[in-house]
Amino acid sequence: MNAVPELDLLRLEGLVSSYGVGELIRYWPASAGIENSNYFLSTVRGGTEQHYVLTLLEQPPNAGGGFVPLLDTCVAAGLPVPAVIRDLRGLPFGELDGKPALLCPRLPGRHVFNPTLRQVEALGRFLARFHRATGGGAEEPGRKLPDYPRDLRWLERRAAECAGYVGFDSASLMTDARTEIADALSRRDVAGLPRGPIHGDLFRDNVLFNEWGLTGVLDFHHASHGFLVYDLAVAANDWCTEADGVLDPERTLALLRAYHRLRPLTRAELWFFPVFALYGALAFWTSRLVVALEKRRGKPVRANNPEEFERIVRHHRAHFFYLDERLLEVG
Repeated sequence: MNAVPELDLLRLEGLVSSYGVGELIRYWPASAGIENSNYFLSTVRGGTEQHYVLTLLEQPPNAGGGFVPLLDTCVAAGLPVPAVIRDLRGLPFGELDGKPALLCPRLPGRHVFNPTLRQVEALGRFLARFHRATGGGAEEPGRKLPDYPRDLRWLERRAAECAGYVGFDSASLMTDARTEIADALSRRDVAGLPRGPIHGDLFRDNVLFNEWGLTGVLDFHHASHGFLVYDLAVAANDWCTEADGVLDPERTLALLRAYHRLRPLTRAELWFFPVFALYGALAFWTSRLVVALEKRRGKPVRANNPEEFERIVRHHRAHFFYLDERLLEVG
């Protein structure tokens, strides 16, 4: 989305009244999302002002029918995620301007773009708690989530769409990275790595902090069932990477150690962490290229810079790094 559209006030008031959260006193657009439109709402009920976030889904969430149960499970486990408010009929989804609507309490905090080590550690602890809370039982939300959609076939199909729009060197890099990932995913020991619900998009702009710590994790629309170590690698690529695409060792180890203390990583997960970091970087480089091409063709979308992840892919391909499990035992 390039801009958040204005809403019809009477229709919005009607939607808010269907939730029984009080009288709408004001609303304003949140920052423009790439896929959905978000609004901050303030209501008053019993003399108390309350604050919410309204999300209009421009397209169905990748998580499908597992989206709301996943959030419900996280809330029940005490995780700082948005609680989906049901309307007076007990339904999680409303409708506004022909689009599905979700209403959640507004979580406190703000985004950070130069995270400290303590903030990176807090993220690692959250991710471990999330994986533990949502995995394991017969009612596991992951059983209702689709498999991670950016698999090898997706990478190949999207790369073909980008053919002719990237230079020879970049195209060769994409092919080589895809081959390395395919080789790893074909191994039996990789196929046996722990799986479960993953966030899949745990970037800095989806996490909130205040002066006391991590206060919220947002945007579970891309949640799916996949390798748990992939979720960790995606986070590392955004939270622990320098501007030139190099993973900062101190922040990376801080993330992994904090995670490991709550959900111990297996030796195989540590061994294959570098290739999953490459996998995550290639997936987001490819997706950003596709969106950039759509914008080039005139589609009104907000495109992030693909070159950021090209640098990360290039670094991961050029510099193999080994994670010794003994490193996680320090501190």
